[in-house]
Amino acid sequence: MTLASSTALVTGADSQGIGRAVALALAEAGADVALHWYRSRELAEELAVTIRGMGRRAELVHADMGDPAAARAAVRGASEALSGLGILVCNAARIQRRAFMEITDEDWAAIHAVNLHGYFACAQEAAKIMIDRGKPGRIVMVSSVNQAHANPDIAHYVATKGGVMMLARAMALELAPHDITVNLVAPGTIETDINRHMLADPEFRARKLAPVPLRRAGTPEDVAGAVAYLASDAAAYVTGATIVVDGGLTIA
Repeated sequence: MTLASSTALVTGADSQGIGRAVALALAEAGADVALHWYRSRELAEELAVTIRGMGRRAELVHADMGDPAAARAAVRGASEALSGLGILVCNAARIQRRAFMEITDEDWAAIHAVNLHGYFACAQEAAKIMIDRGKPGRIVMVSSVNQAHANPDIAHYVATKGGVMMLARAMALELAPHDITVNLVAPGTIETDINRHMLADPEFRARKLAPVPLRRAGTPEDVAGAVAYLASDAAAYVTGATIVVDGGLTIA
């Protein structure tokens, strides 16, 4: 599952979560990686140092993924910095917990701007680059089990994930003639900075993991393995698909 000589952009790489794990997995497989950051340049720079220590190139790009023009510019910047772009991993996203009747128009717009419009803008810009270079491309969208399974208090978030699923499928159809695959990874409960403090509560953790057959939370590395597979030639005949990484949560 080698990615030697590949170039990749990972959005949302300025964290201790999925973006970081994905970038490391791609670098370990041989790819040079552009790291998108928005809030923490320090974390992105630390990650870049680690990747360069593996003998791979690592470049930083900054953008507010809620601004489509900035998102597109970040993709172009990554391609210029790496002299090409063969892999895009859309990972940067927002979540907000709020009862449906309390969600404002501003809440709805803010979540959709990053989680759906941001994915669209990055993917369309990356596809242009991949088509122009005339080589196979890989686009992987980190979605969620919420793309098909609803939970309370996140109606606006769930709506974006359902939208991302259908966006990826539609893209897969239209980009197939260019040998560009588009796939999704749908994580379940993954222990990251966002929810680690909640999972530290034994009562909350027990309740959250009770429906999970494997009886544990996932790790960012669990998700990264699936992304690396979809980014590689091992998945060259896989497109429009979702790999669910949820410990069996959605089996039934």
